[in-house]
Amino acid sequence: MQSNPCELPSGPVLPLDRMRVGEAGEIARISGGGGIVRRLIDLGLAPGVPIKLLSDAGSAGPVIVRVGDSRIGIGRGMARRVLVRANGA
Repeated sequence: MQSNPCELPSGPVLPLDRMRVGEAGEIARISGGGGIVRRLIDLGLAPGVPIKLLSDAGSAGPVIVRVGDSRIGIGRGMARRVLVRANGA
């Protein structure tokens, strides 16, 4: 797996799909190939962006997040590639 060259300084992070509903943080890094990274950035998910998990449909469904004024649904596989530094971490 490749890592996005645009990363924030290291620190404790967790994949977006491991966050709890209502938990907020800041995107630390996006990992994956160029196409996946570009797709997530096009959705507004980029390093340094604040994010909040609004809904988690469980192990088989998508996650819904708030990024700015937008609500975005992404599949669990893509959510695993978004590494978040949770607030208070």
